[in-house]
Amino acid sequence: MKVNHLIMDIARGEWLMSFEGLKVYAPYAHKLMMGQDITLDPQSTVQKFFKESISQDTAAEINGRLLTVLDKTGGALGTNEDGQYENIPKGSVAVVNMIGAVVKYGDWCTYGADEIAGALRAADSNPNIKYTILVIDGPGGAVSAIGPLLEFRKSKTKPVIGLADQCCSLHFWALVAVCDHKFADNDISALFGSVGVVCSFVDNREYLEKLGYKFHDIYPDESKHKNEAFRLAMEGNYDMIKEEHLSPLAKKFQAAVKAGCPNLKGGVTGVLTGKTFTADQAMEYGMIDGIGGMQMAMQMGEVLSEIKSRK
Repeated sequence: MKVNHLIMDIARGEWLMSFEGLKVYAPYAHKLMMGQDITLDPQSTVQKFFKESISQDTAAEINGRLLTVLDKTGGALGTNEDGQYENIPKGSVAVVNMIGAVVKYGDWCTYGADEIAGALRAADSNPNIKYTILVIDGPGGAVSAIGPLLEFRKSKTKPVIGLADQCCSLHFWALVAVCDHKFADNDISALFGSVGVVCSFVDNREYLEKLGYKFHDIYPDESKHKNEAFRLAMEGNYDMIKEEHLSPLAKKFQAAVKAGCPNLKGGVTGVLTGKTFTADQAMEYGMIDGIGGMQMAMQMGEVLSEIKSRK
């Protein structure tokens, strides 16, 4: 069952997510882990992109799909009864959504990083698609979700333009690692950064012990280091889990940001240590390349495609 993939990602406990995202999604994660029902709003992922540059019908089409193909004018192409594109004209543009908290594997609740990377790869390999626009809006996600996106980066051959609203933690890592040009969708709600890692878990043993449960963890001498960092963390000693698990990952995140943002002002307080910034601040500190909507993203895609074709 696909829901098992989601539970596995939640249980791993390591997340690249802003604090605001943790506050929003933690109650849902708790309900899912406890086997409680979750009511999902099917309209909750409808975003506010594109309203200034393309029609409302096209915006609805884009927001409703993981991968949408646009013609040269920005209009969404039609699909067959199975939702597949049959006739994609040369020079078309792909739009891939990365919206909401992201886990590694897709499930009933959300598209996973495996599916997002698959959509990016499908667009990149189609000879009639000129470039891709990656629409990003989210607070971050599971640490394991970055892997499929980094794998796509190794093989991509065409420009990818990032167009982001909220772009924190995992989403920001994806933006700087995958995209050749990075736009903020607006200068009001757009948010960037939260470059950092958090390990979060709930210790409910005291509560369960009051209900009559007893816990026994038995390790043989040959396995004395098994789960040692986590066991120490459960006792309130966080040094090993920070040193062996969290710090190495945080350093990789920082290195990715430095590599993806050549004009980064890394000395600014918080840029590499977890603060979030508005679009104007992100521009000033070299975290993004511009502020604009879908039309500007398409214009930059044309420019980068032309440059690439001359090489």
